[in-house]
Amino acid sequence: MPEPAPAPSVAESRAVAWPLMFDVHALIGVEPHDRGNPIAFGAGAELLWRARIGGFAALYASEGTPIIAPSVNGTQQPGFADRISVPFGLAARPFAPLTIDNDAWWARLVSGIDVQLGVTIEHLRTSDDNATTAGLHAALGVDVPIYGGPKRGGVALRLLARMMFTPEVNLDNRAVFEPLASAQLFAGLSYYP
Repeated sequence: MPEPAPAPSVAESRAVAWPLMFDVHALIGVEPHDRGNPIAFGAGAELLWRARIGGFAALYASEGTPIIAPSVNGTQQPGFADRISVPFGLAARPFAPLTIDNDAWWARLVSGIDVQLGVTIEHLRTSDDNATTAGLHAALGVDVPIYGGPKRGGVALRLLARMMFTPEVNLDNRAVFEPLASAQLFAGLSYYP
């Protein structure tokens, strides 16, 4: 009787681009302020070496508030301008080296914790005034795995909080005021090809 053929070896699944990890994401969120919460949208991409460190670039936009903002105790409050942000810089996943080779759901979640630090170009506009300024972009995000992961491709729920630190901007004779620091909170989908 002939010997049975040995079982084929199991190869580790990796994305086509590994060791370069690439992801694209689309987001929707808010820019929380004490005078309203403008809706925000965004899209971006990251390119990381072995899911550890690399670069990012994104495009975010948020609507402004009406020029005639509500008054507080009889004092007219300034509104917010429409905002277009173009941040780019360094991205890192600090826990990826510890968990990237583990395919458990919790390990993919931990390896999806993401930090970004870079420059942001901010274009602020109203219907009859605008200003462009540069500042600091800092973000903390996490990709919650839905299917697959960064090593083999897949889809994740992306949660992102970003801070922008820019010079204060006044538009429309001080009817619109943008503070030194602003935040945006996002949720969306991240895709690893």
